[in-house]
Parts: sequence; structure tokens; C-alpha cells
Amino acid sequence: MSEQLLRAIIHLLAIVAKEDDVTADERKAIEDFLLENLNQKDSLRFLRLFDEMTTNMANGRNVSFSEEKEISILAKQVNQEFTQQQKIVVVLKVIELIVADGEVSERETILLNQIGIAFHFTHEEIDEIKSYVMSRERADLDRDNILLIDHETKDDLTHAKHLYRENLSAPIAFYRIPKLDIYFAKALGDDPLTNNGVPIRTNKTIVFSAGSSIRGTKITPIFYSDIISHYRKETNETKISFVAEKVEFEFPNGHKGLRGIDIAESSGKLIGLMGGSGAGKSTLLNVLNGNDAPSSGSVRINGIDIHREHEKIEGIIGYVPQDDLLIEELTVYDNLHYAAQLCFKDRSSEELNELVEGTLSSLGLLATRNLKVGSVLEKTISGGQRKRLNIGLELLREPSVMFVDEPTSGLSSRDSENIMDLLKELSLRGKMIFVVIHQPSSDIFKMFDKLVILDVGGYQIYYGNPVEGVIYFKKIVKLMDKDDGSCVECGNVNSEQIFNIIETKVVDEYGQLTDTRKLSPKDWNMLFNVKIKVPKAEEATEKPEKTLNIPNKIKQLMIFSKRDLAAKLSNKQYLIINLLEAPILALLLAFIIRYSAKGQDYSFAQNPNIPAFFFMSIIVALFMGLTVSAEEIFKDRKILKRESFLNLSRSSYLVSKMSILFVLSAVQTLMFVIIGDWVLEIQSMSISFWLVLFSISCFANILGLNISSAFNSAVTIYILIPLLLIPQLILSGVVVNFDKLNPLLSNDNKVPIIGEMMASKWGYEALVVSQFKDNAFKKHFFEYDQTIANSEFKSVYFYPAIENAVDYALKNHKTEDKAIQNKVSQQLALAQKELSQEMKAFNVPDGKFKAIDGLTIDRFDQDVYDETIHFIKIMKKVHNQRMKTASQERDGLSQSMSDTPEKAKALIKLRSENENESISFFLKNTTTKNRLLVTDDALIQKIYPIYKRPSANGPLDFRSHFYAPEKHFMGQYYDTLPFNVIIIWIMSHILFLTLYFDVLKKIVNSFGR
Repeated sequence: MSEQLLRAIIHLLAIVAKEDDVTADERKAIEDFLLENLNQKDSLRFLRLFDEMTTNMANGRNVSFSEEKEISILAKQVNQEFTQQQKIVVVLKVIELIVADGEVSERETILLNQIGIAFHFTHEEIDEIKSYVMSRERADLDRDNILLIDHETKDDLTHAKHLYRENLSAPIAFYRIPKLDIYFAKALGDDPLTNNGVPIRTNKTIVFSAGSSIRGTKITPIFYSDIISHYRKETNETKISFVAEKVEFEFPNGHKGLRGIDIAESSGKLIGLMGGSGAGKSTLLNVLNGNDAPSSGSVRINGIDIHREHEKIEGIIGYVPQDDLLIEELTVYDNLHYAAQLCFKDRSSEELNELVEGTLSSLGLLATRNLKVGSVLEKTISGGQRKRLNIGLELLREPSVMFVDEPTSGLSSRDSENIMDLLKELSLRGKMIFVVIHQPSSDIFKMFDKLVILDVGGYQIYYGNPVEGVIYFKKIVKLMDKDDGSCVECGNVNSEQIFNIIETKVVDEYGQLTDTRKLSPKDWNMLFNVKIKVPKAEEATEKPEKTLNIPNKIKQLMIFSKRDLAAKLSNKQYLIINLLEAPILALLLAFIIRYSAKGQDYSFAQNPNIPAFFFMSIIVALFMGLTVSAEEIFKDRKILKRESFLNLSRSSYLVSKMSILFVLSAVQTLMFVIIGDWVLEIQSMSISFWLVLFSISCFANILGLNISSAFNSAVTIYILIPLLLIPQLILSGVVVNFDKLNPLLSNDNKVPIIGEMMASKWGYEALVVSQFKDNAFKKHFFEYDQTIANSEFKSVYFYPAIENAVDYALKNHKTEDKAIQNKVSQQLALAQKELSQEMKAFNVPDGKFKAIDGLTIDRFDQDVYDETIHFIKIMKKVHNQRMKTASQERDGLSQSMSDTPEKAKALIKLRSENENESISFFLKNTTTKNRLLVTDDALIQKIYPIYKRPSANGPLDFRSHFYAPEKHFMGQYYDTLPFNVIIIWIMSHILFLTLYFDVLKKIVNSFGR
């Protein structure tokens, strides 16, 4: 306090003391007060000031106004700087002063009440404190807010609380002022007692503050936590018991992380977890909060095993990790508001707002409510404010048991104390708080009710009162001040003493410290097991109070979506890049490949780069979809860890992510299509083009979410993106022809299995096939062209190949050469198989070609040969006739569309604007060397893939050759565009299942183990 304020207090005391002569007892009371707050030198100076004031007042007042006015002026000074807790201590000193001589005059009572009123206390409150200070007998202290501790029973007490202590002959009386939550204590007898090492005088009232402990030679210590928990017993609605019994934890590599940890606690405790580096503090915290299951032992809340019956304690546990749980793009208010919405489904908007505002007020964050949280590097709020906001996310619902990992790490001493004050306040409201703490200050150390200390290797080496812990370790190593837990003069506790003792090194014969400790972790653990007995907790039987009322999955989906959307909209850089990325890429790509011959106008029909544009569009959609989603879950992983304690719906979270990503992908691909179509003059396929790109981008979104969920490093994630894109490039059928793949991978008749797994193959095929057959020009002629092409193939390539096969059989079927016999057998089987399929395709009755059964080496002869050749000639005629008819009909249609000069010109323009020569070149494949591929068991058409209807090996066989115009499934044929899009979405659904069940993450973790 300032000197001016202390002068005002001394002045007040002098006014009261001068009412009768200042006795030695009164002067002694003033001296004690000064020594409690000042050093020896300053105490003497202010004691002389008190003497001067009382002497001057005794000789007459030198002021024109009354004592009442003087008290009012002095009290105003005190009010400006002191809290109510501090002012009540001043009132206590005034009371001690007026009762020091054993008598209280009427004038002293009036002055006391006037000072109390000036300090904003009621007459009743002042009278209660005065009565407590003046009471000297046990019976006189049988009142509310009093706790008596002695060796007697409670039978004769009707109002006061009682705590039994063996060998304590006279009571120690504690008095609590509920409104201020402050505690006073005094000893009524002559038992040799100390408070924090300072002797307690009989009937001398002391402030019993956090971390205090009263000790005596014959009694067990009385700790601050014992007192406040006893007062709180009657106010708790639901009792909480927490028991960790023989808890052990083993890492996947076999190393022990925890060894036989025992903890037994009840409601309203602040429990510290301390230990050196590698001692297992965080491991213990994660086992106690249910994140990790112990290898053996159990952790129970009210008798419920939290690992085996997790659903029974839903919403009971809260967790605040060391890292930020905040959404950096949202404001302080929004972070709390969305968290509140996820916790309380039954509260109105007004109630939620009131809850958030109240929480902000209690956190001291009202002034920052509208500030964006920002990242750790780009701060808009301080580190202490971030920590308080993190705790506030749990404070909203006040879980019965809360775990906090190093809340003071990296904070200033003032911020650290603010955070710990907040946690202490929660424990005083009946909550159980576990805190991993590192190098706490004295004030913070004394806030803890219990302390668990671990040593390297997960050994438990202490469990009990924090200040008592200092004494415990001092006694083991027999230090000179082994009975003092804190400094006798200043009351500070040096917690580092504990670790200095634990880690004391052996000194060699040369006086040098070695790396060997005097007592190993195992030795300290043995001492702990011998000297400290963990008390058996009385486990509560009632179900813990649930402070959580989470909304249904649909509402969760809406909240997650609004939260994610708000975060994205507030990130201007994110929005600008993602919205400009697609049009810029489209403009750049389309501009580069907009080819036209020198001196000629651009023509879509003659642009040889259109297939490349479609292919690159697919790759761009994959790239945009992956990059926009690759960090989505990764950046939320800490938030998800906290929200796992709320038992929120994973599916709602994932669907919300996908919904927003899908909307973004829809916008991106739409802009890409619009720009690309405009620059390259692509006609009449904007919808199909967008549908394919959107589907591909959504597939990439979910693929990106999978890797975002599976890996714990942003660098790893972005390294993986090229690894995922390169197979989509190589195995799309564009960069490398499927026929030119490694023979182990390729398939002569259909797209290889590995190609079928590539979304790029399905997307690109859908685009080029749709552009070729569904464009405004080709759609009029496609069926005619298909009939002509297939008939031409049959007549020119297919049936001559069969004729060659039976010719070879006729020449060689009587040979004795085994190799030639095998070749003949194979050629006949090939002819029989292919002709059977033709008969089935054209519904030819078996009786029309009976010789087909003779196409075996045993039954083949000249007659069979002749009938086969005759049948082939008939089939050729059929195909020639089909080709002739289709050609005539096509010519007729073409004639009707160009029977006037205007129509002819319009038809030429229609073709030029819609049919691309390069796409036609690739899809007709007329330049291939092997127009018909003859294998041992099949004749495979390689020319005109766009006109070939795929053959199926069963109702579920949907595989086909590349560029097939339609696809088979369940006995029906479907257009390639919708079928391929459906396949892409099926692949996306499969990826969603792997994401939901964390399949990739489990695989990655298994490799990690």
C-alpha cells in the first residue's frame, strides 16, 4: 500500500485509540499491525507517527470539522485503493484496538460503526466480527459461520460447525464472512501453535489466507483446504469423488509412463500435478481425463470407471490443453458464443448471450469482446487474455471435473496469478480442478489444496498439502529448517526447494557434482510408499451432475457450419485467394492453349489443345479441392480434442466441413468453366463441364479431409498433395495410354483396375465423350455414325480375322505336331467364342448355324469350314446392309439440314463451333496400328472406341474400354456422362466412410507404432 494510504489508516486508528488513554495493549495491537505489513524500520517510524497523532488529539483537535467528517475523509482515501477484503481487515484491527484494554466504551462503538458504514459494511456485520473477536469461551462461539476445531464432540453445538482434532485441548475458532469469502482464526487456549511458522498468541485474531496451515507438536496440521472444504460441504448439491487407483500406463514402445499412481479426492479441490521433465505430468493428465486408457488400474468418478463407462460421465469432464483451443478468425465473443450453442440446446438466444456476457465479465474480457482472437504470431489479444479465453470455453458449462495443462506457461506473473485465481474460484464453487503446473510462484503454490509430485519414469513421490510437501522433503534430507514450509518473515514458499532436494547430485572425492542423483526416482517412490498413506476416498454413489445439454445432430451441423463459415468469411486473405484462384487459372490456361494458325481466325474445331484443356481442368479441380481442404481438420485438431469431452457428433462436424467446402468448390469450378468456355469458345456443355469438375473437386475435398485428419504436420500434408496428384495424372489414360502401361498393370480389353481407381480417368472420359457425342452438331448424327463405324469394323476387320482363324485350322487340323494342334485348337475356340457372341447379339437362332458346335479340333472338317465361311458371308452382308442403310439415312438428314444455302452455311458453322477435330481424332483412334488386337482368346476392337458398346461379363460388371459411349450395369446401358459422375460420387462416399472411421489415421498410427 502507499504511504499516504497507511497514514490514513494510522490516523483512523489514532482517532479510535485516543477516546480513552492509549494503553500498552492498544499500542501493542498497533505495533503488531505494523509489523505484519512493514519491516522493522518502517514499523518504528509509523508507530512514532501514531504516538504523535494520539498525543496531539489528546491536547485538542486542530481542525474545524467534526471527527465524523474526518473519518469520512480518511475512509474515502481507503475506499479508493482497498478491496472489501482488505477493508474488513482494517475494521478487524480497529476492533482489536478498542477491545485491547478489555473495555468498549459507547463512544468507541459509535466510531467503530461509523468506520464500518464508511467502508460500506452493515451494523450487523460489524457486530458479528466484534462478537467473534471478543468471545473467549467455546459456548460463546456457537454461532453461524463459525467452525470450531478441538478434541471434543459437537453434541453441545447447535449453530457452529465442528471438526475433531485429537490432542487439541482448547478450541481453534474459525470465522468466515460469506459475502467476502474471507476466513479468520484464533486460538482460545495455550497450545503451542504456529500459522505458517509464526507462533499464534492466545485470542489473537489472524487472517487465515490461501495456503495457510496451523501446526502444533501434538496435532495433525490444519490446512486452508480443510477449512474451506468443511464450510462448503453443506452447500454442494452433488458430491463428486475422484479416485485413481494403482494407475499404470505403458507406451506402445513398451516404456512405462506411469507407475502405480494413487489419488483420492472429493469436490472443491484445486490439485496440482508437478514434476521434472519426463516425469509424466501430461501423461498422467491424459489418463486422468480419459484421453488415454491406463495399462492397468482404474480412474473413477463417483464410482464410474471413466474409461470403461465413458458414456455415463458425458459432459462431466472438461479439458483445457496447453495449446490454444481458439478459432483465430473469430472474435472473443464469437468463440464463446458458438461454444455455448454447442453446450446448451435448451437456452434461447437471449439466455446464451447473457451467459457469454457474464463469462466475459468474470474473465475480465469485456473490453476485448469484439476483437478477433488472431494467431499466436499475429496477436490482437495478449497471452494472458488468450489463456483466460481458453479456460472460458470450459467455464461456460462449469464441468464438475476440469483438467488444465500448464495454464501459466509463457505468461507474466500477474497474468499467471489472474489465471490461477480464476481456477481457484472454480474450485471454491465445488468443482474439482487438476492443473499441471511448472515453477509456480509462492502465491500460486499456496492456492493448491493438494499436490501430486512425479519423478522421472512416472514414479509418484508425493501426495498431500503443498506447503507440507516442502517440509516432507526437507525432513527426509534433514535440513536445518526442516519444520518450516514457508519463510517465517515473509510467508513465501519456495517450491523450487522441492526439486532441488529431489535432484540433489552426488559429489565425488574431488568436490565435483556428478550426474548421479543421491536418491533415484525409485528410492523416492519407496519412501513415499512407506511414509505417505493415500487416504481411502468415500466414493459418492449418486450420478455426477451433468452441466451439458448438447443439441441434436442436425442442430450441431448448423452450428458447426455457421461457425466454420463465419471463420472463413472473416479471413479476407483466404477468401480472396480461393475466389480468384479458379478464374486466374482458367484465364491463364485457356489463354495459353487458345491456338490458331497464323493469319487465321481462332476456331474451336481446329484447336488441337482442347483435349489437353479438359484434362488440365480435371487436374486443376483436383488441385483446388485438395489444397482448400488439406488443413481443415488438422487446424481444428486441438478444438476437436476438447469437444470430444462434449461427445459431439463427428458426422455433424464432418458434414459441416464438407458442406462449406462443396459450396466453395461449386463457386470455384463454376468460375473456371465460365472463363474457360468464354476464352476457348466451348459451346453447349457448360452444365456437364461444371458437373464433372464440381464432382471431381468434391472428391478431392473429401480426400483432402482424409489426409488432414490422418497426419499431424502441415508440412507432411502438403508434401502428400503432389503424391496424390501424380497418380491421377499418370493413370488417367491421357498422359500414358492404358495399352502402354506395365504389362502387370495393363488390360487389353478394358481399363486396368488401377485406372478405374482414378477419379481423373472417370472425369476426363466423361468430359470428352460428352463433348463428342452430345454436342449440338454430333448429337444429330451419332447413332448413324456409330452404326456405320461398327458395321465397317465387323466387315473389314472382325470377320476377316475369323476367316483367317478357320483357314489356318483347315490347313493344319490333321497335323501330328502337338504345337500346331494346340494352335489349331486355340484358333477354333476363338472363332467359336466370337461367332457365338455375334449370334447372341443379332438374335440368330442356333438352328441357323449348327456348324458352330463343330468348331473344335475333334469335330472340325471341310463341311464345318464351308458352313462357317457361308455364315460369315451372310453376316458380312448384314453389316454391309446396316452400313448402307445408316449412310443413306445420315445423308438424308444432312441433306434436310442443308437444302438451302443458308441452312448449309448454318450447318457448317454448327459443326465448326461444336465438333473438335482433336477430340474426334483421339476418340476414333483411326491411326492406331492395331485396329483389331488378336489375342489367344479374344478379338479386341481398338479402332472406334467411342462407337463400341462395351461387353459385360455379368450383371454387376460396369468396367469398359476407355472412351466408351455408354456403360453397362445390371443388364442396362447408361450414358457415360451421368454414369461416370455417379461413380465419382460413389468414390467420394467411400472416402467419407474412411474419414468417419479414421481408417487412414489408424493405418498411419499403426506404422508409427
